[in-house]
Amino acid sequence: MSKTPNTLEIHRMKFIAEVPRWHYRHASTPTWRFYWNPLPGAWLKSGDKTIELLPETAVLIPPQTPFAAGADKPFSHFFVHFSIPLYCNPDKRQIWTLKSKDVILEEFQKELPHLSGQRMFWTAASIVQAALTRLPQDVFSECEPERENLFDKAVKFLDQDHAYSLSYAELAHLCGTSINTLQRQFVSATGLSIRKWQLNRKMEKAVQLLLHDGFSIKETADMLGFADRYHFSKAFKHYFGISPAQFVKSGGIPLP
Repeated sequence: MSKTPNTLEIHRMKFIAEVPRWHYRHASTPTWRFYWNPLPGAWLKSGDKTIELLPETAVLIPPQTPFAAGADKPFSHFFVHFSIPLYCNPDKRQIWTLKSKDVILEEFQKELPHLSGQRMFWTAASIVQAALTRLPQDVFSECEPERENLFDKAVKFLDQDHAYSLSYAELAHLCGTSINTLQRQFVSATGLSIRKWQLNRKMEKAVQLLLHDGFSIKETADMLGFADRYHFSKAFKHYFGISPAQFVKSGGIPLP
């Protein structure tokens, strides 16, 4: 991981010349996301709002923001996954649209397909920081545990359990509430039950382990708490429409 001191932690960044498919009904991420597509063809949907990912538009997505994604044709895609030491107020969680020219200098737009290593990090960091300054000030506050709502508290406990195997009763106990109250919090925040939210997060973690961390299918299945490779492969294919082996061989599909 790369860091700029006290401000920004970048987890992943990449320019993809052609994304062949991008269809997700329910996405929600543990980190901030920045997206910019120099070629059209893809869209995001959050609530009743649909956002076309056009060359003149960039987007910021706060952590735990539920959305769907799709594409009508192959498109090019630049993304940055990052964290900042600021708490995102729950009532401000939405997909924020920005003018790409305001956050990506023209020379950066031309250079992005060819950048790598430290230069890519510096460029990504400058773009993300410029984008964050465009958001309203009340989007952020300092990270303070007492400010967290039940949903945010539950997500922290779930993400600490890498196999996402906590029972509802265990999770409710850790959060100091009832199972029914916790379920209502998840549905209110994401539109998903705890079970569906856990599956989404598990599949996103699977992509990270397989594609970026270099673990085998069996190792990934074990780490995520599946009974064996067969059960993991079946769940993965049902979720993505492609087997883990095919996914790795093709270089993967960039997850929201």
